[in-house]
Amino acid sequence: MSEKTNNENLHGTDTSEAADVIDEGEYLEWLKFSQMDYSSAKYLFDSPLHPRPLEIICYHSQQSAEKAVKALIVFFGEPGGMPKVHNISFLLNQIKNLVKERTGSEITAEIYDCADRLTQFSVMPRYPNEIEVDEPMTRKALEDATDLINWVNGIIEISGRGEPIET
Repeated sequence: MSEKTNNENLHGTDTSEAADVIDEGEYLEWLKFSQMDYSSAKYLFDSPLHPRPLEIICYHSQQSAEKAVKALIVFFGEPGGMPKVHNISFLLNQIKNLVKERTGSEITAEIYDCADRLTQFSVMPRYPNEIEVDEPMTRKALEDATDLINWVNGIIEISGRGEPIET
């Protein structure tokens, strides 16, 4: 087993200033998983199931956005490695300086609002009676996931590297 150099993070990615290399396999895997969660949420929302599994739709919406942001963390080679948290605003804060530095873009209040609304669905829907979810809330969760994924796509496009995820 080889030892990491001082310039490698938990993923073995060189984090020195000279390193500007994307781990395409890993970031594309995160995008793939994001797409699967998003597709699952859309499928369940559009399905004829009655009653619709609103909590599960919200959960998959949150997961799709979280994984898209984690793809961006890998895409930028965030030196701290991948935080094992589900708070999307926290994850955005991990890369806000890199986003500004590499694209000239700020993470807007609207993106943080989407992140905050979605984060509530990271754990609570997994347990019965933890959160009351209705159709408007579910529709908003899907919209927020779409907005966050589109924002991630925009950042990837602006940076001129990589491939975006389909929504």
